[in-house]
Amino acid sequence: MVKSKDNNTEQRILEAAKQIFLRDGLQGARMQDIADLATINRSMLHYYFRDKEMLTHETMKSVIAQFIKTFKENLNSDISFDEKVKKYIETEVDFAFNNPNMLIFGLHEASKDPEFFKKIIENKRSTNFRNQLKEAYQKGEIKTKDIEEFVITVSSLCMFPFIAGPIYMMIFRWDQDKWESYRKTLRKSLPKLIKQVITK
Repeated sequence: MVKSKDNNTEQRILEAAKQIFLRDGLQGARMQDIADLATINRSMLHYYFRDKEMLTHETMKSVIAQFIKTFKENLNSDISFDEKVKKYIETEVDFAFNNPNMLIFGLHEASKDPEFFKKIIENKRSTNFRNQLKEAYQKGEIKTKDIEEFVITVSSLCMFPFIAGPIYMMIFRWDQDKWESYRKTLRKSLPKLIKQVITK
């Protein structure tokens, strides 16, 4: 008799995996630690996710799905364009701050499989935001009316500082504590800096 999978158990595993990946990195994470945190045995973990690669993919999907949900709620809301841009930046900064290992994994997978993110993200354009962007540009409030340029500029500034942590630690000879302290400073200062870059 084939056992059925329980959604609550699966979500518990995904949340445990996210915490372990953030703590130990994707390479350092152990399946046993994930099983322990999810309060299940290892055989049960492998019943839901046959190996760490599969679990990593599913965790990535879960993380991105939550990000996209928050992201779309903001873009489709009735708040002003200025407030929408503020929340847009804060959402991306928080995502990068909280999920640096997931971002690194995603970039690595996308380099091997160009369709990787297409399999995870449902690509629906926000016409409302595009129109607001053009209107703000025409009023002289923002430096570009091109949404692709806007997204690439903002995403680069939001995400790169957090995924490049090991590079900064090497350049400045920082230990982990120093980097963690600076990461928190960046989380607070980046939204204001990015707003200055994209607005007139």
